[in-house]
Amino acid sequence: MILNLNIKIVKVVKKNSTVLVAVILAVSCSKKGCTDPTAANYDPEAEKNDGCDYTYTIPSNYEFTDSDGNSTVSYSGQTASMDMLSEMVSYLKTANNDPSVTLDASTLLAMYDNSYTGWSDPNLVNNGKQLKSKTALADVGIQSMFEGWMNAAAAATPSSNTSYLQDASGLEWTQVIEKGLMGACFASQMTSNYLAGISSDDNIEIVDGKYYTEMEHHWDEAYGYFTDATDYPTNGTNRFWGKYANKSYLEDNIGSATDISLAFRTGRAAIAAGNTADALAQGDVINMEVKQMVAGMALHYLNDVKAQVASGADQSTINHSMSEALAFIFGIQFITDSPDMSPTDVMALVSQIEPAVAGFTMSVQSVNAVIDQVAAAAGLTDKKDDF
Repeated sequence: MILNLNIKIVKVVKKNSTVLVAVILAVSCSKKGCTDPTAANYDPEAEKNDGCDYTYTIPSNYEFTDSDGNSTVSYSGQTASMDMLSEMVSYLKTANNDPSVTLDASTLLAMYDNSYTGWSDPNLVNNGKQLKSKTALADVGIQSMFEGWMNAAAAATPSSNTSYLQDASGLEWTQVIEKGLMGACFASQMTSNYLAGISSDDNIEIVDGKYYTEMEHHWDEAYGYFTDATDYPTNGTNRFWGKYANKSYLEDNIGSATDISLAFRTGRAAIAAGNTADALAQGDVINMEVKQMVAGMALHYLNDVKAQVASGADQSTINHSMSEALAFIFGIQFITDSPDMSPTDVMALVSQIEPAVAGFTMSVQSVNAVIDQVAAAAGLTDKKDDF
């Protein structure tokens, strides 16, 4: 029996609409039912939530709109970050196979912290975005490491005897910087920053002046570090993780492109429907898939090193593959708050490989040992030879 009945209308701004919710205040006998207006079985008279049912459709493209047709997706900052790294890599490659080209350290460093004003895309100039601040969650030591590599790239003397800009030790700076930032910046931001904070994000209020909630936007920003294409993998396979996830040795063996893009679309649809539990589950899927994607790339280039040696390839070609393997191994430590390999273990492998690049003093047996360690950590032992 209800002893004291009090009815009032509460205006709730939730997701894509304003809902007038009838709230019944009673001293006792609270009515049970679903209290979430976004759920299929929402009961406006319910006072105590006893379970909600959510239904949603997973779109074929990463496209989401509100009830008025406004796009709720935004990750322009991530596209700008990829554009910056693309221009930096293009600049680094100007020294490939051309002894007359000398790189300028100040240019690379300015591109890194976006004090650079020579971007081919003028929208990148002073846009408030930069690669440096996003590197390894702003870890000063890792940022300094990349700046050291950029200075070393500028100090390296290009040689007409190789197609790649490599220093005396055989390290190829373009690969170390590009693939290194793919892990320490892009994959780190995707998993250790945006997806890591999803559970505490607000998914009720629409961000002032926007069409999305905080949770929707942060999920989108994580997606933007994977690819900038809404119709991936039809497009978006031309650079960085979107490119490598779609490589046959990843897609055919562990389904990187398919599984990651599907998990992103599924999780985003769940968020739009108010189903946080499903979204968090898809976040876990993405984290696992990204870990295996990064490890799979390291395994691919380690296997490539062995293939190059067996075929009698020239030293610069072997060094090219070894440098890529090193950079992808380096990135393993930045994937989620619980990476498959600790920074200590990763840097031990990096230290083992780095001096071995010159003259390829590392034996095939040693390469196999690194393959075994990386594969075991990522749960890929049964596929280690397939990448």
